[in-house]
Amino acid sequence: MFAENGLGLDMDAVNEVLRKGDLVTVGFTTFPERLLIDTRSNSSEGPLVAIVAPVATVQERYLWLGKHRGSFGSPEAFTFFVWPHTVRHLVEIDALAPIRERLAAVSREAEVAMAATLNRLLEIEHAAMIGAVTGDGEAWVTVWERPAAA
Repeated sequence: MFAENGLGLDMDAVNEVLRKGDLVTVGFTTFPERLLIDTRSNSSEGPLVAIVAPVATVQERYLWLGKHRGSFGSPEAFTFFVWPHTVRHLVEIDALAPIRERLAAVSREAEVAMAATLNRLLEIEHAAMIGAVTGDGEAWVTVWERPAAA
């Protein structure tokens, strides 16, 4: 769906996923890392909020989950979507409110982890944007060459 300012999302559908999903993974357009939120908890482990590397297939994500969250088995509902705006916009409009509230109801640690993870994603995004402008890093190439140092 396109909005006046470019790509948009069906926020009702996003909110539904955030209210009900066991495992939600969010991709971003300016950097490869993903936000992974696993709302499941048991007597020994609480919910997980983490920044994870992208994977090529859903099967690879299930293997990652088996290694890092093996005590839970496979999630009942797994959702991945790409947030088409900045992380800053995601935070400013509190787009993750439904899942943040779910985490807060279960664990204060998960609520704190969500805040810290979003702050880290803001830092990653900032660095990616600087890299895009300056042409630094492997992901970005500038059309202007820097003059050789004298």
